[in-house]
Amino acid sequence: MNCRLFQVFLFWMAVGCLVGSVSVHSVQAQNRLEAGFARDINRYLWTSEATVSVPIAKWQLDFQNRFRSDAFLLFNDKLSFRDENKLQFRGHRNLGGRATDLVVAGRADWFSLSRVFRQDSWIGIRYHGLNGFWVEPVVGLAIDSRPGIGQNAASAPIRTDIGPGFGLQFGVPASDFSGYLVEASGQAQFEQTAPRVGRLMRTEMAARRLFQNTSIRTMIHGATVRRDAYQTASFLNREDAAGRQSETVESTRSDTLNVFLEVESKIANPVWITGGIDVSTNSRSVQTLRAPSDALFFDSNFNRRTVEATLAARYERGDTRLRVAAVAGAEVERRRLDNADELPAVQAAQKLSLLRQADNERGYFALQQSMQASVSRWWQVQFDGSANILRHDTPEVNPDDRDELQINAQIGSRFKIREGLSVSVQILGSRFHTVYIKADRSAENNVQRSLRYRPSVEWKPGKNTKVKVGSEVRATYTVDDFVLPGRRPTDQAAREMRHEVDLEHASESGVRFFLNTSYSDLRLGRFLDKVFAEIPFDTLRTYSGWARIQSGAKIQAELGLRFFIRTDFDRSASVRYRLPSTDQETSISRMGRTRIDQIGPTTAISWYMRSDALLRIEGWAMIQKISHTLYGALPEGLGPTIRKAASKGRRSVIPNLSVSIRWTW
Repeated sequence: MNCRLFQVFLFWMAVGCLVGSVSVHSVQAQNRLEAGFARDINRYLWTSEATVSVPIAKWQLDFQNRFRSDAFLLFNDKLSFRDENKLQFRGHRNLGGRATDLVVAGRADWFSLSRVFRQDSWIGIRYHGLNGFWVEPVVGLAIDSRPGIGQNAASAPIRTDIGPGFGLQFGVPASDFSGYLVEASGQAQFEQTAPRVGRLMRTEMAARRLFQNTSIRTMIHGATVRRDAYQTASFLNREDAAGRQSETVESTRSDTLNVFLEVESKIANPVWITGGIDVSTNSRSVQTLRAPSDALFFDSNFNRRTVEATLAARYERGDTRLRVAAVAGAEVERRRLDNADELPAVQAAQKLSLLRQADNERGYFALQQSMQASVSRWWQVQFDGSANILRHDTPEVNPDDRDELQINAQIGSRFKIREGLSVSVQILGSRFHTVYIKADRSAENNVQRSLRYRPSVEWKPGKNTKVKVGSEVRATYTVDDFVLPGRRPTDQAAREMRHEVDLEHASESGVRFFLNTSYSDLRLGRFLDKVFAEIPFDTLRTYSGWARIQSGAKIQAELGLRFFIRTDFDRSASVRYRLPSTDQETSISRMGRTRIDQIGPTTAISWYMRSDALLRIEGWAMIQKISHTLYGALPEGLGPTIRKAASKGRRSVIPNLSVSIRWTW
């Protein structure tokens, strides 16, 4: 960013701070400030968001600024920063009467990683019409600064383009037109920052009409966008025959249209029928501008067309709800070469063949059902199920042509034994079958079956105590449809058992205690489908827990202890050790198990300065040890030394800190 643009950026930041300081004395304005800092292992994060609304003289000014900065600690102990700042402002004042307002608006965006700075400033007049209708024409100035031509984006000199812009916005609030409740809005904006052009046009309209037992709802959304950008390191950036340096511009244009129609009718007292259709289209083209006359480049075009229809029936009576739906849809994607006629025939054919390989057609059909009912005052049941069929067709050169079948089901039951004690059970099952049509990938055809069982108990022995105990048993089996001759089967099994305990207790003195613990045992293996057995090859065990004590009301203090333990099979565990009687250090890799132990204190202070102001400081330290248990033979005479070094492992202390503030006035 050059010095002048940086000064402009600081100017708008200063304006935002000034307005923020003035608005403190305005009790009518609703202003908000949120800021935070976090240090997590090798990452630093700064965030802030300020929204300020303040009346000054006859003006009403609104500002919003969002800032985010990341800093990563790299291997050479240097910090790599990534900063982003987005500022928006808007002001208006009445010119007399209710018909017209003078409007000023703008934005300033800064991205340090890509070295991009954009600023738009607009001035216009808003005209108010009948029934809340308004229209707002504006004119303005756009400044765009970003890398121009260079070896790469990091070293390319900054290119600043300045140009005029104009736009128009309008809005129609919900109004009655011949029995239809209609609302609409739209925006058009053009910027000419030569040699680049920016364009944005969008419109949205919604209409709804209610009959005696039927409602009709329609929504239409359309948009067209054009964005031009320099190609920093493009091979097209070279001198032409006259010795002039070309500056290649890539122009991306996207046109979108979406139409949605829904009809809902009540055919009986508890029964509703709903039908809807959703049609959308998107066309995106990429064109190369300002390229040398003798250059060879390719302008591509992407088109997607989608249509989806839904038919559903809904039953509602008391606590009983039942819904059955059928969904059918189709999607088509096509790619083409826009400048094929200007290219050599061989080059055009090769590029067009590559583009067409990604073309595809998708058709799908789904049946869905959900049910929730109360069998009695103490017993509730729930069911959700779906069946989906997908057909994905691709050109002959693309082997991704496939069919998919997915079936999901979930059954749940909640039983209230007595006041404060309830038991819940969930059973979930799924089956996913993938079949590749072309022979190139047909060996990947497989069926994946999964079954989960989740029981849980919630107990409230008193008004200040709550205990929840939950478990989960999961089994997933993936089986290939067939195995090629000479290859081993790749069928796999994954089985997991998980337990969780959550406890909350509040004493009469206001001290609160929280405990969260979990245990997981995940076993992976080669699955033998015919005999329903497995050959295990890995077991992953995880233990975690967090105990906290919290006290205070306006100022809350929290102290706790957190731990995490994980053991896992490692095919290549690396251990560093010192050779006996020398200071030389070396390493060895063997199969074994790796264990990660983490434990450390946690603390937090929350200060509720007012009902709408909060300051929170949270810190936690992590003492980490990574150790190994090696399998197999070790070098003669070094076994005890290596195993001792593996057991001792590597230790590190990782401090973490988080500070956040929220203030509304």
